[in-house]
Amino acid sequence: MLWVQALVFCGGLVYAAVDDLRTRKVHDIVCIAIALAGLITISPASLLGALLAMAPFYLCAGLGLMGGGDWRLAAAVGFVLGVDRVITGLCFMAAALLFTSFAMRVIPALREGASAKQPLVPYFAVAFIPAYFAYV
Repeated sequence: MLWVQALVFCGGLVYAAVDDLRTRKVHDIVCIAIALAGLITISPASLLGALLAMAPFYLCAGLGLMGGGDWRLAAAVGFVLGVDRVITGLCFMAAALLFTSFAMRVIPALREGASAKQPLVPYFAVAFIPAYFAYV
């Protein structure tokens, strides 16, 4: 059954990333599907992982820095991953965001997009898919 969870988790994140690049929205059905995949391996760490992953994005959404779909997706991802893998994924995500920010400032062709808001869900996919397989 873990392969079903991996398929839904990775497929949902890839779909959400592509859809966020196109429409700048995260659909609730993707968050629900990923959260349902988390029921396969539910534990107390699942709930703590959801809270840990959701908290920073919820605060940023409350301050108007990002949309509301990001924190819902983060909660679903955290529910699947649990605490340890959420921390790993957040570290991967921070590294990816720092690398992209640095590249946008250094490479002249990317400077035009540096001031525009960037979709965040592709960073979720880049960070949390490897984190899913980190401790398996």
